[in-house]
Amino acid sequence: MWNKYFTYNFPALIITGETKVTKEMVEAAKKNNKTILKSPMRTSKTIREMKFFLSKELAEEKMINGYMLLEILGVGVMLTGYEDAKLGVTIELLERGHKLITDNNLIIKRMAENDLEGYNRFDKTIMDSHFFIVNNRDGSKIDVTTQFGIKATRKMKRIDMLVVLEEWDEKKFYDRLGLDEVYEEFLGEKIPKVTVPVRKGRNLAIILETAALNYRLKMMGVNSAEYFMQESKKIIAANRVKQGDSDMNNDKLLPVRKLKNEFNLKVLHGEDKLDSTYVKTTGIHRPSLALSGYVDMYEDEGYTGVQLFSKVEFKYLESLSEEKRIENLKRYLEFHFPIIVLTSDAEMPQYFFDLIKEKDLILCRSPYKKSSQLIANFNGFLETYFTPNLSLHGVFLELYGFGVLLVGKSGIGKSETALELIHRGHRLIADDMVKFVKDVSGDIIGKAAKLPYFMEIRGLGIIDIKTLYGLGAVRINKKLDIIIELKEQERDNYLTSVDYQSTSSEILGNKIPKVILYISSGRNAAAMVEIAVMNLMAIMLGHDPEKLYEEGMKRMTEEERKILEA
Repeated sequence: MWNKYFTYNFPALIITGETKVTKEMVEAAKKNNKTILKSPMRTSKTIREMKFFLSKELAEEKMINGYMLLEILGVGVMLTGYEDAKLGVTIELLERGHKLITDNNLIIKRMAENDLEGYNRFDKTIMDSHFFIVNNRDGSKIDVTTQFGIKATRKMKRIDMLVVLEEWDEKKFYDRLGLDEVYEEFLGEKIPKVTVPVRKGRNLAIILETAALNYRLKMMGVNSAEYFMQESKKIIAANRVKQGDSDMNNDKLLPVRKLKNEFNLKVLHGEDKLDSTYVKTTGIHRPSLALSGYVDMYEDEGYTGVQLFSKVEFKYLESLSEEKRIENLKRYLEFHFPIIVLTSDAEMPQYFFDLIKEKDLILCRSPYKKSSQLIANFNGFLETYFTPNLSLHGVFLELYGFGVLLVGKSGIGKSETALELIHRGHRLIADDMVKFVKDVSGDIIGKAAKLPYFMEIRGLGIIDIKTLYGLGAVRINKKLDIIIELKEQERDNYLTSVDYQSTSSEILGNKIPKVILYISSGRNAAAMVEIAVMNLMAIMLGHDPEKLYEEGMKRMTEEERKILEA
């Protein structure tokens, strides 16, 4: 049996586990020049390990130059393009705890369908074998193992995405939505490709970390760009319907459903009219005078606000004769108010409900028992909703408890600076379009105009900050405390003082302190923003560093001043 078996064309026979090798088997193998190998593992484990080993050793492979392979947050990122930026961002990523596989001469292997793995060309199985990064401009080497430790390296990694770094071109359109998927092919496998423009003020390490996080999010089935577009289309459609319902009127309208949802009102009648009926004023009216028959103010001005009924109003109606009661009530309800709200303890008589149904009005019951509490809550909400508002282009963040609006020309790096600030533990309120209103206390409150927590990063497209970084990285709204304008540095002399008290912008009648920061190569915009905010905090607490410096200089003698200047 063994003689015939060993005549077949196979390279070796592996015996597993406790299986014994017989004398007859060995003699037949020698006769047919075959190899017998003994594995200490069970058959199933031997097959599994052997399949993995052979797939790796026999895989189709190719060596490519000009590419670095890194592991960023568990994602295999192949990096190519702008040489200086590639080297700089790699060093920064290693400092931030990510890993290098290879800096050049990358070997890629096609392990299986949709599975490309990257290897360092050199043998990294030897314990004292170090990883190096070569500067292609001068040939110098950076010893990664010595500088960052063995934890900053690994021998191989699955390739998940390709990032191409290129110098910023003002005339080129860079992806700002992230809807279009772009791929590059290696060994027949398509790898997702992202092109990231490089310019001063952009923290590439943080952008690449975000790209890796966004890739992981997509692999979980969540596409932030698609969700953003779908929700935007819904908002546009809703606005068109609202515009049609208001007969192209530019007055601000509050759908009754929004009021109902905000205060958890129970609908007693008119559920089908909640979306097509609007409150148009901040007024909340208790109609005791109108129920007595005096409705001149309604006839002169009309009324489009909230009507409130408590036990007092119903008690007054009961004091009238039946004929007068019905007459006055019918006359009152002719005005077709957008909503009538009852306090929780108001007992509604049947005749009142019958007239409500006859006039087909919206009637709701509030969870609040006291009418004063209901009026106070409604007032705050309605005053905020109908207050004058202003939308500004910029990024609104919370830093150290302060509301900070970053402004500047398009492409200056507002979103990238904000992204780094979020990495530093600060919070996003809104990106791109920020809506500001003046609340009842006179403060300017900012929030996202429509879709909150999304950011647009050139090259990456739309990203969801709340999903990528968690709830601690965002908040719904915030008082505006300071405006910081980012400007491009065009000359060497940028050491100009900033007067935080006199430099300001007027927003909805309030003067807001404003600071101008100049962005140039080598200047960390996020750190400068943090310093500007902390400096403002110091000034508000009565500590003005510029004033103290000037006073100190005045107290110095001429001799001391000369020594200092020298």
